[in-house]
Amino acid sequence: MSAPLHTAAAAPRRGWRTRGRSRAFLRAAGRYVRTHPVSFAFVILMLSAAALTGTLWGEDASIWGAGPLATFGAGRWWTLLTALLIPDSTIDALVSAALAVTVLAYAERLLGSARAAGLLIVLGLAGLLTGIGLHAAAWALTDLRPVIAAEVPVLDPTTPIAGVVMAAAAFAPTLWRRRLRLVGFAMLALFALYAGDADSWYRLSAAVLGLAVGEVLARGRERRAWHRSSTRETRTLLALVVAVVGSGPLVALISGGGRGPLSLVVDAYTQYDDELLARCDRVASSVCDEQLALLMTRGLGPALLAVTPLVLILVAAWGLRLGRRAALILAVLTLVATAVIPVVSLVDGRLRIDPWVDGSGAEYVLWALATVVIPLTLAGVLVIQRRRFPIRATRGAARTVSVVIGVAFVACATTFFAIEALGRRSFDRDPSVVDLVLLTLRRFLPPAYTNPAGVANFPHHGPALFAYQWVGVLFWAIVIAAVLWLFRRVQRPDPGDTRLYRELLQRGSDTLGFLGTWAGNRHWYSDDRECAVAYRLVGDVALAIADPLAPVGRRVETLRTFSDFCVEHGWTPAFYSVHDDTAADLEGLGWRRVPVGVETVMDLPGLTFAGKAWQKVRQPLTRAEREGYTAVWTRWHELTVSQSSQVIAIDEEWVADRALPEMGFTLGSLDELRDRDVRLLLAVGPDGQIEAVTSWMPSWTDGAVTGWTLDFMRRRTDGPNGMMEFLIAKAALQLQEEGAAVLSLSGAPLAEAPDAPADGDQAPLRALLRWLAEVLEPAYGFASLFRFKGKFRPRYRELALAYRDPLHLPAIGAAVGRAYLPDASRREIVALARTAWEGRR
Repeated sequence: MSAPLHTAAAAPRRGWRTRGRSRAFLRAAGRYVRTHPVSFAFVILMLSAAALTGTLWGEDASIWGAGPLATFGAGRWWTLLTALLIPDSTIDALVSAALAVTVLAYAERLLGSARAAGLLIVLGLAGLLTGIGLHAAAWALTDLRPVIAAEVPVLDPTTPIAGVVMAAAAFAPTLWRRRLRLVGFAMLALFALYAGDADSWYRLSAAVLGLAVGEVLARGRERRAWHRSSTRETRTLLALVVAVVGSGPLVALISGGGRGPLSLVVDAYTQYDDELLARCDRVASSVCDEQLALLMTRGLGPALLAVTPLVLILVAAWGLRLGRRAALILAVLTLVATAVIPVVSLVDGRLRIDPWVDGSGAEYVLWALATVVIPLTLAGVLVIQRRRFPIRATRGAARTVSVVIGVAFVACATTFFAIEALGRRSFDRDPSVVDLVLLTLRRFLPPAYTNPAGVANFPHHGPALFAYQWVGVLFWAIVIAAVLWLFRRVQRPDPGDTRLYRELLQRGSDTLGFLGTWAGNRHWYSDDRECAVAYRLVGDVALAIADPLAPVGRRVETLRTFSDFCVEHGWTPAFYSVHDDTAADLEGLGWRRVPVGVETVMDLPGLTFAGKAWQKVRQPLTRAEREGYTAVWTRWHELTVSQSSQVIAIDEEWVADRALPEMGFTLGSLDELRDRDVRLLLAVGPDGQIEAVTSWMPSWTDGAVTGWTLDFMRRRTDGPNGMMEFLIAKAALQLQEEGAAVLSLSGAPLAEAPDAPADGDQAPLRALLRWLAEVLEPAYGFASLFRFKGKFRPRYRELALAYRDPLHLPAIGAAVGRAYLPDASRREIVALARTAWEGRR
């Protein structure tokens, strides 16, 4: 794409800008209320009810809650409605409001306002009645844990929201349908199985009913398939399951130990028993000594050490989503350890599970299921699916992490041993060397697993107690940081053969295909080496540049296979600056697009500059020729030393004049001029001085050059006006004589064609791009460049960014920014920000 010509004029006054932004915000708020009236009304009603009942300020309003006793036992039938509208706390009110204005609003858009309003009431009541019925049945059938013995009336506005969202999921695109159901039920099941409060089960009941209702309502509705790599699906699913296994015990701990059927897993993370400690003043035993040791050494440090396995599982889940082999190894080792160590602790008496009153042993079954069976089963599944996680770290990074972890362990252990040895007086009795060695090893594992049965010896004060509490936390913090660093240091595939890409380019390419030959790009090829995609790897985002190179009929195959290739390597694929035909093929695969620029194209056959419409081009052309200026075709390697020096000076003057970072990626610089396939067109004055320079990239059809694309544009700042019009007009006329069919003036970033639509699903994204273009205009003049190209009466071709998942847009946007400004210094970034700010004042 061609570089901008100049900066723009100053913007209007600051006060006008402030008023404009306020009006824009009010318009956006009004538009939201008009399009989501049910969600807005629900928030208003809920907050009003919370304020009237006092729950918004933290007051107790359980009289308005629902439950088997509160609703039917006490005859307060109205609680079936109030329980769905009144939150039970300030936090619950804020969470419910946030969910209403986001996921409920999305559900309303899918269902329609009338249907969403009806389902809010119907599914809310149905979910509540179903949950109450199950609650009452559980009381009737058993009085055992985890069923609560005393009722706490439920106040939960998220119950109807859960039902409506799951019903609306049936009408969502395949991507969001799967995401809403998978993530939604995973979170609902997480709270139900681990926290186990009545709210969680009522909410889950409403969601299940909503799922069934949604399927009935969407029956017969055509659903477009969304093609996606099975590898990515498997990674996402396994990562989510691993995250749930890791988050469940945390949810149970935060909820006070939990009452769910799987909440018994927290017994492995509990450091002491309150009831046992209460009896220890009457009964002296070694068990009391052990519990006293746990009590005396509790605190933030031991608490963090206790949940370290859960944190490691969550870190592994993050890496599994990215396809990292290191995450697979970490997950398997942690899951096996969390299953085996509690069993060993239970066998030798360090861990105790209190049997239920009836002595049936059912609690042991649930404990084994939550603590042993689930982790080991999940570890086995990960091993079986290990081929889904092939992305390995580089050998150098793996060695570095191994050394760091080894050194950290030795340093922490040595330091701890030395501190404890010097602080012997802080112990109950003088520990032996063996005692200190065993104590040192135990400080790197959760305390509930490793405190020895019998009389425990531990430090009571001073540096020895501080080290006792924090040395394990320090070590595992280093391990976690090292693992996260390792996830980013992965082996990259071969960047591909540039020569083969040029051969395929010459077989046939579009106007922007030559951008793929630039330095910094990688090349993917199909197995038969007949299809290619040029891409720029920025972090974990693969930005495919321009349209793929593929024989007729194989473009869809190329797009799908390249996307699978990116997924296999844990990258987010995106196609940048693609034309309508490629974007349409991607939309057929379930992708979305957003315009990121406009290419201006001149069709050369029959082109003349006659007539009034061409006056703005003809006048500079005629004047330059009359004054003795000539257009000289050449290539970089053909320039004399004097000529190349002049071109370099013109470019440096242009860059220095702005004190801004020079953009790259699709905007060429001097480096791209040196390519032997690139032609230069120079504007040379009567005195032999170069006044302006342009570069032209070729495009081929069946091995013959049929088009040229403008890239580099520079002129002397003190030179005569009209030099660019002169060069482009001369290029069009001379290339027309050579038989070229197309002359592309390249793309104008962040520009829109005059007839671009402003409504539809992409309206928010278009608005964002317009704002970004307005911000960057004072610095780079993209809009000015676009208006300049309009003088040549071009044909407009939209350039789009195609993406698969809306949630990837922030990462893709950041990658595009880094691709355009890869080497910008802090001074240049500050200068860019200052220029943009001053231009908007």
